[in-house]
Amino acid sequence: MAVGRDGAVRPLTQQELDTPEFARLIWLASGAGTEKLKRLIRDVPSEYLVHGVIVGERVVAFVAFDPDTDPVVIRYIAVEEDSQHRGLGGALVAAVTQRATGRSVYAETDDDAVEFYRRSDFRVVAKPRDPCWPERQRYGCVLPSASRI
Repeated sequence: MAVGRDGAVRPLTQQELDTPEFARLIWLASGAGTEKLKRLIRDVPSEYLVHGVIVGERVVAFVAFDPDTDPVVIRYIAVEEDSQHRGLGGALVAAVTQRATGRSVYAETDDDAVEFYRRSDFRVVAKPRDPCWPERQRYGCVLPSASRI
């Protein structure tokens, strides 16, 4: 189990998924409006594995990923603002990598988080502009498995 300075990364319980803290983290990860956010809060835990970090009794960070793909795909990841720069994002990525068992890990991001992926040893490549978001540069980020490097 990966550990950040503030706590261990572990699967979140349904009770933890039903908290306002988790809803805020989904919003931070997606930037979704109200209706889409409601769908994500409902659907993400049923579609992906969701691991998080609990400090006290609060969910302060989470990652939702698809462990059955090759590469393993990080769909959503977020750390609350007050808990950033404490190693929690890296601990979340380490937990995904551990589940990847020899496969690479892939994520997409924009300028807001691309440096996090670079610092986490992902290979980052600019993607073509998305017509839905032409003002935002998107990046594909790949963390090769140790056996493929």
